[in-house]
Amino acid sequence: MDELARLADTYGSGELRLTVEQNIIIPNIDNSKLEALLKEPLLERFSPEPPILMKGLVACTGNQFCGQAIIETKARALKVTEEVERLVSVTKPVRMHWTGCPNTCGQVQVADIGFMGCMTRDENGKTCEGADVYLGGRIGSDSHLGDIYKKSVPCKDLVPLVVDILVNKFGAVLREREEEEED
Repeated sequence: MDELARLADTYGSGELRLTVEQNIIIPNIDNSKLEALLKEPLLERFSPEPPILMKGLVACTGNQFCGQAIIETKARALKVTEEVERLVSVTKPVRMHWTGCPNTCGQVQVADIGFMGCMTRDENGKTCEGADVYLGGRIGSDSHLGDIYKKSVPCKDLVPLVVDILVNKFGAVLREREEEEED
């Protein structure tokens, strides 16, 4: 945040704006300063043009910072999304929201794909962190809440499930198939 404040002072009017989708806007940047801003080291880590699935990623603070949360969300949301992006190619935005508990600070019911933290059991019957997966939430003029797609999925099993959902419901293409088609 200190570095963002420095960027806002250096390139903009010293103002930062936060969006409801957890993005940060630095307003009032002169066009003459834009090229220098885009070369700043912080923007290598937090790109103004993130991959398509990262653009729609939202996560509550999770159990690292919230006593209500059942599971860890922030790092897991990033890890799952990065792994999924390595496996599939997506051409249209998909909003994936994570929340650590039923309070749904991450607004999973209005996401294309939502993950609500829960405790579940793995294939060996051992208790582990999991998620109830929601599909089909929408915002805007035709808004409605998503429906439960699959309950109590162990977190370690989410990547293949998300890949399957993206391929079957959102037109994603498996990267191995994409490479075969190029040859």
